[in-house]
Amino acid sequence: MDDESDYLAAAGNAFRALSQERWQVHLADRTEQALKILQTEKVELVVLVVNSPVLDIALLLDSFGQQHPQLKKAVMTATGTSLTGGADLILEKPVSAEGLKSVFGRLGELLDWALPEGFPSPSSSVSLADLVQMECLARNSSILELFREHSLGRIYIEAGQIIHAVCGETAGERAFQKLLGVAGGTFELHDFEPPPERTLNRPWDYLLGEAARQRELSDFRTRSGGAAPVGGETVSSEPTAQATEMLICSATGEVLYNWQCAAATARVTLMKNIAQRAEQLIPELQLGKLDRLEIQLADSRVVLQPRADRLIFVRVAAHPVPHEG
Repeated sequence: MDDESDYLAAAGNAFRALSQERWQVHLADRTEQALKILQTEKVELVVLVVNSPVLDIALLLDSFGQQHPQLKKAVMTATGTSLTGGADLILEKPVSAEGLKSVFGRLGELLDWALPEGFPSPSSSVSLADLVQMECLARNSSILELFREHSLGRIYIEAGQIIHAVCGETAGERAFQKLLGVAGGTFELHDFEPPPERTLNRPWDYLLGEAARQRELSDFRTRSGGAAPVGGETVSSEPTAQATEMLICSATGEVLYNWQCAAATARVTLMKNIAQRAEQLIPELQLGKLDRLEIQLADSRVVLQPRADRLIFVRVAAHPVPHEG
């Protein structure tokens, strides 16, 4: 289902061809049309393409799920890839033929459908976070081991719940965040065996969301010139930036992630106004582009960063960090 008819037709034709005409694909550009198809046809998977934050995705997916409990539900979004309640799989909307091919492979995995002979496995382009999500949604029990020249750590999943993570000498939530923050590397899927201890008891979607937030925050600190501790030791008595709130929204203002931001609406309005004003001033002044805007307050600092697909607001407060040892 997609309200962009041209894209809808292209995706439908691509999936039919990639399945070698073994998939029966129904197209809908309106909710009412999609519901009618579900009532009259035998449908195993619904793919909802989201182009605008106006549509209440959670309510629509809940409606599909209540009427058709066995239905698999996937969301392709152009406004962000944050977890969406009720969806079995969340994907970035592809804009190329190769992208559609990759999405087709992921949908086939969701359906547990054998790919046509010679079709490349989509697992080669699946991230560790993607694989964790798929294992949890399928309520599998497994061990995911991450390598980069040597083993970096393991994530233990039992019946769809993340129960333990270890990275070097670190265990628990911090180890889980470290593993998902590793750039590059390969990972292997092992049969489940009980871990030496259980260090995680939060819901898997919370753990993935928190790991994503930590990656965003780490990127911000790097771009802002902040230095991370080396080897886990604090060696400086200079103040270090401690985030007190963080907000990420799409370019159109849809909130994608909110952490401790009570005035989200005001923050979104501020970021949109700054982004629009920058688009006007930068060409006039013959400047390059707005990378970020930093505002120094009495007890904290605000960093705003407009991107093509999202707007980010982070407020940090300085706290002195004492020497160790």
